[in-house]
Amino acid sequence: MLDGIAHVELAVRSLSDSRSLYERLGLSPVGDGTASDTDHACLLEVGPSILELRQETVPLPSQDAGEREPVQPPVVDHFALLVEDMSTTYAALKERDIPTLGEPAETAIGHRNMQRSLLAFKDPDGLHVQISETIDPRPQAEERKAAKRRMAEAVVDGLFGGFDHISTYCRNFGSTRAFFGKALGMEEFFHSTTREAGTTVAQGFAQAAFAVGGTDIELATAPHDEPLQTRVIKQLSFWTANLDGCIQHLESEGVDIDGPGEWSPVDGTRHSALAIRSPDGLDIRIVEH
Repeated sequence: MLDGIAHVELAVRSLSDSRSLYERLGLSPVGDGTASDTDHACLLEVGPSILELRQETVPLPSQDAGEREPVQPPVVDHFALLVEDMSTTYAALKERDIPTLGEPAETAIGHRNMQRSLLAFKDPDGLHVQISETIDPRPQAEERKAAKRRMAEAVVDGLFGGFDHISTYCRNFGSTRAFFGKALGMEEFFHSTTREAGTTVAQGFAQAAFAVGGTDIELATAPHDEPLQTRVIKQLSFWTANLDGCIQHLESEGVDIDGPGEWSPVDGTRHSALAIRSPDGLDIRIVEH
């Protein structure tokens, strides 16, 4: 039903600062880089997807805990950009002098759903962003690795082959898991109530991962000992080849639908789209190719 990430909308305090950082990473503007409906946003290409940086018209909460009550309980804790060769990517980014760039580190087999080589940095608003190469040698990872290769091979230029994974904390894990799996029809390829060997978890901990094209949607129970970030990721959009089929399926699952309507991220482009909301309140758009 859904076959990839169409769009990730990121709220930013300073459009110029955020755009400068993401373009320094090598993300190319879509068209002239300006969203069609406002002068306060820009669009950047991430493989088959769009990263939209949108200037908030009201001040975003600071990172100080307790300053403002959460207004959007679910959070995309981080997203990761897909690369095929970490050493080459790291060398290229070091030359670009990304100020908060760390060093590559390999996760253990059994970490979340995949073993990866990860590189991380923080953007101007403090969002944790990862760069990821899948290095998992296990046979059960081959199908996901192949999907990521197909996504990356479609990229003509640039370091990044798309969004490798998008990691979301859930206030109500069961309902959100059912929403992504049953209502959105995504394939769940991982579910666990434990972490890798030697890692303790809180009572009731659970995690799952769903496949949508070459991107993994990772869900986990919200941590009890830290406040959730509520300010940054505003919307996720998914591609579909059959919007009418999506509407029929969502209606059969009892999901409230806003639309269908028209989405025109760039002047001269038009897509049929609909809007829905996850059980935790995350805004989701489904867009026809």
